[in-house]
Amino acid sequence: MLNLGTVLAFGALVLFGGWAVAAGVATRSLSAVNAVFLSYVASLTLVGGYVLSVRRPISGTGTDVAFALLSGAFLAIGSISFYAALERGSVAIVSAIAALYFVVPVVVGVLYFEADLSTANVAGIGLAIVAVVLIAS
Repeated sequence: MLNLGTVLAFGALVLFGGWAVAAGVATRSLSAVNAVFLSYVASLTLVGGYVLSVRRPISGTGTDVAFALLSGAFLAIGSISFYAALERGSVAIVSAIAALYFVVPVVVGVLYFEADLSTANVAGIGLAIVAVVLIAS
């Protein structure tokens, strides 16, 4: 039986896939910056409504709040980069390359958080990179 975390992860997979396709369509006539702006208006509306409905105050350490804000900055700049790439390239290729984002937290985890990688983990990362190279060629 699947646990809730796995079900939510699959939901994220489908929703992120839908986001990439919708972004690709949007950049056919909208500039990357305008498409990102409109997508963030929709995002803030949905997230804002959710936050208001669950009535949970923002609490946490100053460091954690700063990292949450930093993650938002990374997301915004990454989104602009992604949409700009879609203006100039194929949604399949751009999305495949961007999907390798998971390599960054793996490397950071190993270098700064002492995470261990098994041989299977390293092989999986290598195969993912090979897959993206094959898709992009």
